[in-house]
Amino acid sequence: MWIRENSEGAAEPRDNERGKTMRKRTLAAALALLLLTSCGGGGAGTARWKHTEAPPGAEPVPCADAVIMDGVRVDVWESGGKKYVARADAEAAAGGELQGDVLSAGGTEYMPCPEFAGANGFPVLTDPEDGTVYISPSAKEFEIPERVRVPVLMYHALEDEAWGFDTLFVRPSEFEEQLVCLLENGFDPIWFSDLSHVGDFDRPVILTFDDGYDNNCTVLLPILQKYNVKATVFLITGLVGKPRYLTAEQVRALSDSGLVSVQSHTVHHPELTELDREELEREFSDSRLQIARLTGRIPIAVSYPSGENSAYVRRTAGEYYRFGVKVNGLIWNTGSDPLRVKRLIVPRGLSISTFARVMDEIGAG
Repeated sequence: MWIRENSEGAAEPRDNERGKTMRKRTLAAALALLLLTSCGGGGAGTARWKHTEAPPGAEPVPCADAVIMDGVRVDVWESGGKKYVARADAEAAAGGELQGDVLSAGGTEYMPCPEFAGANGFPVLTDPEDGTVYISPSAKEFEIPERVRVPVLMYHALEDEAWGFDTLFVRPSEFEEQLVCLLENGFDPIWFSDLSHVGDFDRPVILTFDDGYDNNCTVLLPILQKYNVKATVFLITGLVGKPRYLTAEQVRALSDSGLVSVQSHTVHHPELTELDREELEREFSDSRLQIARLTGRIPIAVSYPSGENSAYVRRTAGEYYRFGVKVNGLIWNTGSDPLRVKRLIVPRGLSISTFARVMDEIGAG
């Protein structure tokens, strides 16, 4: 049978207001961006961004600063003490047209950096050690359509021979059979970032793998590539490079594959409810930065270690992540608190008939 756990910690009487607060914040951000990009006296859709020409002798020149946009390094330019990126480079990395102030020089358009990221709603993370600026268009704030059932399946390692807690080691053949079952029954494996357009999928499902075992690269990735489907790996960053865990190179390979989204499982996998404020913030912030360094992408989701969380833990997590993932054997519905995403554990040895029956019941709900 499916394993069901419930260890979310103490609830607060008004904790169900969290989802409403998140939706209000998202709507406010969208309205702010709309107002920012609308010209008060112009026609609809007219931008009020400044477009200026660089004066003679003030043309932007290359500088050594680093800007990484969703894993792509973008050259940085400097003029008059300000930093810029070439608009064409930034739009290529973002995969679309960008809004913002523009400086023209020698037939090239430049956008001030990192200001252009804010103009487009992209999160920005600056490395305090070397000043590298990470900008993630894929992590842009978005409103989630409501009342969509999204099963989130929880795996760990794919191994024929279990070397730890048996239940966590699903056989590769079992997982592949389950994946084929999902695809044949119309399920679409997606990422958390795809929830922005979840209505485009008939039967969305999110496949998650906790901890960051090396077989996520050597076994899981080839299966994903075979069927061209997506999965999410929640990485314990403090274990990168340790025996049986992913190396930094493997983490980057997963992220660059276009099929794996690397998200946070904290730095040390502690019991979050037992940490003080400083320790809790460090687990969230350091993991976020380390994943950005490894992948060039800012993570938007965290898996609470052992599923342990509380209202206080979730509030703190919300300062760094959009989604918080727990464990309790239920189905998550969009519109509910994104920091309390429910998952179903898929254990080793689960029969394909049971898997198919449960997923069919989920899809029919």
